[in-house]
Amino acid sequence: MTSPVTSSGSASGLDVNSIVSALVNADKGTLNNLTAQKTAYNSKLSAIGTLKSALATYQTAMSGLTSASKFNAQVVTAGDTSVFTATASGSASVSNYAITVSQLAQPQKIALAGFANTTDVVGTGTLNISFGSYASGTNTFTSNTSKPGVSITIDSSNNTLAGVRDAINAANAGVTATIVNDGSASGNRLVITSKDSGLENTIKISVADTSDGSNTDASGLSQLAYDPTATSGAGKNLSEMQAAKNALLNIDGIAVSKSSNTITDAIDGVTLNLLKTSSGVPVSLSVSNDSTTVQASVTAFVNAYNALDKTIRGLTSYDATTQVAGLLLGDSTVNNIASQLKASVTQSLGTDTLSSLSQIGVAFQRDGSLAVDSTKLQSAITNNFGSISALFTAAGKATDQLVTYTSSTDKTQAGNYAVTVSQLATKGSLQASSAPNLTITQGANDQVNLTVNGVSYSLTLTAGIYATTQDLINELQTRLTQAGAAAQVSNNAGTLKITSNNYGSGSAVAVTGGSGATDLFGGSPTATTGLDVAGTINGVAAIGAGQTLTGAFGDASQGLKINIADGTLGARGTINFTLGFASQLNTFTTNLLSSSGALSTKTDGINTSIDRLNDQMDAENTRLTKLEASYRAQYTALDTLISSMNATSSYLTQQIAQFTANSKS
Repeated sequence: MTSPVTSSGSASGLDVNSIVSALVNADKGTLNNLTAQKTAYNSKLSAIGTLKSALATYQTAMSGLTSASKFNAQVVTAGDTSVFTATASGSASVSNYAITVSQLAQPQKIALAGFANTTDVVGTGTLNISFGSYASGTNTFTSNTSKPGVSITIDSSNNTLAGVRDAINAANAGVTATIVNDGSASGNRLVITSKDSGLENTIKISVADTSDGSNTDASGLSQLAYDPTATSGAGKNLSEMQAAKNALLNIDGIAVSKSSNTITDAIDGVTLNLLKTSSGVPVSLSVSNDSTTVQASVTAFVNAYNALDKTIRGLTSYDATTQVAGLLLGDSTVNNIASQLKASVTQSLGTDTLSSLSQIGVAFQRDGSLAVDSTKLQSAITNNFGSISALFTAAGKATDQLVTYTSSTDKTQAGNYAVTVSQLATKGSLQASSAPNLTITQGANDQVNLTVNGVSYSLTLTAGIYATTQDLINELQTRLTQAGAAAQVSNNAGTLKITSNNYGSGSAVAVTGGSGATDLFGGSPTATTGLDVAGTINGVAAIGAGQTLTGAFGDASQGLKINIADGTLGARGTINFTLGFASQLNTFTTNLLSSSGALSTKTDGINTSIDRLNDQMDAENTRLTKLEASYRAQYTALDTLISSMNATSSYLTQQIAQFTANSKS
């Protein structure tokens, strides 16, 4: 505070500054009270900051424990890890196996005869690389329909040995091509290797040779023709350097044949990675529950709760000895948070085998902390391993094998919901109205325009006379795949049918034009749009999209997504959706810490109070400044008056003394 009128009081002897300060200080009671309130609010803000930090740490811990893998971990032990290694998904049965690996899967390798130089011209035309299974007994080749062939154009820009190699590698055709020099005069040999192992990935290379017009002879581009059913030099023009083989093994007496050395479907929930044969000796494989990981996860849950609880207690407790209270003692918001946390971990989740933490040995102690009874937890791991995960994470278990839980949202409430299906999802398709013309002529009928799932494609088929409808299907499939269309071409009673890979109302295939449209699909093909699954969850009409049903907005099942793979119409059992403890507490603390959460509301309220106090303090300071100025003006005037009176007194004293002196003389 400043004053326009100042006086030290030296003339009068009054200490004006001290007097004014004392008077003003005596009137600062309101300001001091406001300052104390502000200090208290700031301390509360700091305490809430401490609580938020503890909650954030807790939320991070809970988020990390919402993964099922934390609670259904399994240990897989191979007797000889040089033969195979293995992993388990968490759903595997605890058991022991004896596995004999007699053969590893391997990809096929075929090689072209040597060229003197990598720059030597091979020929021009089109290579069509496809895959399938070759049966030597019947000399037949069965196409692998899940792996469409790829066409590669070889022209003057890439017709050398190196150019063909590069063109094959650039086409992503499911094979790799390399040139191996064997040291002879014509030692540059093109070696083509299937990227995938197994019998079903035997290579077939068809050639449309524009070099000499023959598609099967051993000159020009047709040198690369390789049909396992053909004769050497007449369509089987490459040498097989390594045969395609399946992995052969025996699991507990059951012979198993798989195309890959990574086997995911031989033992439920177990992935085998074969490394070498076992020379006829069985190798043990044991699957057990990973008690150590589960114990660690449960302990982490308990430790996180105790750490947060300790912070809350420190902020809300009262020490009778020191008579010191926590900064948030009596705060209703914090008390409510503490109550909800405790209620969350003591609740029962439902009717599953395990529904409470106490069933796995987690319980409150006398001091209010949680503790783990490791013996009881181990018993739960041993006897109810499959139910522990659902105790902590969000999980859904359907009674119908063709209904599976997909996901949920923070709006989805735990419950046992009935599921009914009134319509199954279907795929969109295009059905030709007549058999196709197998003669495709360049510029005449080699173009077809399609839309697949709303995306337009313009395809150009390789000209030629196709021997069978299946050959034409392979060509159309190749073009669709190369264009990126998600659809499959099939033979329906001698006519073409294209079916979208997708389910639902967005799934559709239509022919929109092109010179070859009528020759391929007839004059009146039928386009059928796919259907979304329809039905109810919890008795309320659910939202269908493809094969997914989603719980309706506003219902307890809101956001619950389930997949209806197939099956019958009508009642499809129930799905029991549970929100485990970690999942619930993760959501609870996330909401608390959000911008609209209770703590943000609390903080905003305190800041508003501080703002109000600041305004009141400003007004009070202004009042005190004016009061000081008033006091100072009054006491300055008094000082001046006293000073003047003192001067007059001094003058009169001097005059009287002079008068007395003159009278005596």
